[in-house]
Amino acid sequence: MIAQRSFILLIAFISGYLILFAISSIREKEQRATRVSLVGCLLLLCASVLLLLFVSIPVIFWILTFSIIILITLFLMPLGTNTPVQIIGEKTRYDERDIMFARAHYTPGSDAYDDYYERHPDKAKIDREIRAMPELMQSGGRHYEPTDAARARANFNLTEQLTLFCNGQPALQKAAAEPDEIGLELKKMAILSGAVDARIAALDHQHLYSHIGRRLAEYGTAIELAHTHALVYAVEMDYTAMQHAPYMPVMVESSKQYLKAAAIGVALASHIRLLGYNARVHMDGNYLMPLPAIASDAGLGEVGRIGYLIHPRYGARIRLGAVTTDMPLATDSSILFGVQDFCRICLKCATHCPAGAISFSEEKEVRGVRKWSTNQEACYRYWRTIGTDCGICLRVCPFSKPTNMAHSVIRMFIRRNAISRQIAVWGDKLLYD
Repeated sequence: MIAQRSFILLIAFISGYLILFAISSIREKEQRATRVSLVGCLLLLCASVLLLLFVSIPVIFWILTFSIIILITLFLMPLGTNTPVQIIGEKTRYDERDIMFARAHYTPGSDAYDDYYERHPDKAKIDREIRAMPELMQSGGRHYEPTDAARARANFNLTEQLTLFCNGQPALQKAAAEPDEIGLELKKMAILSGAVDARIAALDHQHLYSHIGRRLAEYGTAIELAHTHALVYAVEMDYTAMQHAPYMPVMVESSKQYLKAAAIGVALASHIRLLGYNARVHMDGNYLMPLPAIASDAGLGEVGRIGYLIHPRYGARIRLGAVTTDMPLATDSSILFGVQDFCRICLKCATHCPAGAISFSEEKEVRGVRKWSTNQEACYRYWRTIGTDCGICLRVCPFSKPTNMAHSVIRMFIRRNAISRQIAVWGDKLLYD
């Protein structure tokens, strides 16, 4: 009887999770996942009833014992390691003049155009072809829609106006502040302002761009920043909006979150300056560094195959902002939850990328760091073809599922167990592909 009751409890536990998963899938409007989880639950219950009716108690005992051992091994034992990003050489700084957001706006006859293509003649042809395509959010893009395009442009225009407040003079008198206390205060302020997570890292100056490229008035200026710390924060991109990728609603959501990140940064930097310390906001259109690496240092997540930060709760469905400062702040630790190992076997972003811009291969050395890199020309060309910032890779990433109990359980298993990662990859294909 004990074996039977224990077996029934085990089946009830697994069935309960499958029903919970089905309910979550209904809310997420994932019809295939709903069907598969409900059918799986029904088959499990039917098989269990047949076992209880036609199999002897000793056999049920051994089935129960074997099942528990398998479950513990697959989901609870810490099998395998969580591999960090590897530094395999001398890290070097990235030149902002090389990114597509800068290159796409170098106009023939300008100093920036002449300088850049004199140094990089191999980039001239592809860049000319991209510049000849319709601009993002403009008529001519495959997924252009005038109302949503206007909303997105309005958000980006307002974000651009906020760049005027990226810098400022600090108060003459420095306020006495304990690094632990002021750091906690700033992180709370970020959360209260709309961020979903905020952490602090010591500023590794190798993360800074080497030269300015995107702000044409300052083109070619060497970047120096006498700051010691970075407060990095994340804002969540709405799950429902991201399901529309690559259509125009995802551009609206992206622009909205860039604006929110900028506003949070302006408020934080202003607060720091009032305390007598220098502070600079790093936000869309006015970064001095790409943010995923410093966000990883701060413990906001890990950088995955797509080159974006993967947050442990929100996956790739975030936008980042940062404020650097010379204020002494207590720092947070980086975290590992299996992203590198998961990305090696998942490949879903690469499989679904319509531009073929995401690599299927293993990591390679890029400026002293072993990591994946995307083909930015292919990616941005596709953006200009459709008129939006796509977002398919963010949408399909298994880590980007909504934060609820059903998905949180899976994330916990992925963090702890290498076998669970492979099962999660198979399960994601079964449920969503």
